[in-house]
Amino acid sequence: MIRIDEIYDNVFSPHLKEGESIHYFTPFGSTDPLSLSVYPKLYNRNKSILMWDQEPYIHQTDKETIEYFDLSFIRPLSAKAIRVPKTVEVVFVTSEKDSLDVSRMCEEYDYRQSYYFFHAWASLDWFRGYNYTKLISDYKDRVIKNTFICANRIVGGDKQVHRRNLFKEIINNNLHEHNKISYPKICPHTKEEQTFDNVNLPLVFENDVDVTSNSSGTINLWEQSKNSLVHIITETVYENSTLHLTEKTFKPIVMQMPFILVGARYNLNYLKSYGFKTFSEFWNEDYDELNNKDRLTAIVKLIKDLNSLSIKEKTQLQKHITPVVEHNFNWFYSNDFEKLLWNELQQTINEW
Repeated sequence: MIRIDEIYDNVFSPHLKEGESIHYFTPFGSTDPLSLSVYPKLYNRNKSILMWDQEPYIHQTDKETIEYFDLSFIRPLSAKAIRVPKTVEVVFVTSEKDSLDVSRMCEEYDYRQSYYFFHAWASLDWFRGYNYTKLISDYKDRVIKNTFICANRIVGGDKQVHRRNLFKEIINNNLHEHNKISYPKICPHTKEEQTFDNVNLPLVFENDVDVTSNSSGTINLWEQSKNSLVHIITETVYENSTLHLTEKTFKPIVMQMPFILVGARYNLNYLKSYGFKTFSEFWNEDYDELNNKDRLTAIVKLIKDLNSLSIKEKTQLQKHITPVVEHNFNWFYSNDFEKLLWNELQQTINEW
């Protein structure tokens, strides 16, 4: 098991050769220029490993940080308007596959791309031990009373349009009634006020769970999830052309729940490439291959279809889904999944 808070110091740094530095962001989740740390602090270097693995790279918002990195560590100049030939090799390490933004940026700056599944390692570390607890009954033993649970916290800014659009469709179709959904009145990240017709915000779960206090590294909705048929995942990235999943996708897996993924295109197939199973045997998952607008429309239709089932039909569906839910839970906590990630990580380091 890798301690994710020590991954740069204890896993990557020992592989650095003379004249090489590793760059990473601290605190976790930040991408602004002043959060960039470097080890070791060399006056001259021949290679820099830039770890952009905590967050997806969005060129529109992150270009400033790349420019700062390039001019400060790779081509240090007093006159920033002048660009000189790069003499330092840069390896740009992401937790994204096939990202259009990453590919374009690396081509522009002449960086070399590298990849590993950072968020899978983070999830293994953060969610370790939940398989030894009994915070929720096995999926097969639960009493299904509602269709879905859907937690939303960060809903402001340009990157979270998909969460606002999904919530709007849920409200417009009265899907929030008799289901479990959280949504803040004030986005805790951007401080933007949220307003929608026909609903008073904030929406919070029972037992006074604060919608703004959710933590990436813990799961705190066991009690609130125990009667829901499915978990609706509103991932970090939706609009962008990239394969990128976070701990949000692994939470329902650890909680032994089937899920609907509101994420970027082809990300269900991406998850399956790591040995997990999804639910095309039980409902239409073609939404994974649709464009952004049609994908959301198809997801909303799927939610409506599931919501129209009677309690008896939901209970029957629960019985049929159980083997897939159990597979995903057992696979996540298996040595084979960790070994798969470790082999990938070793290959990544060898490519540097």
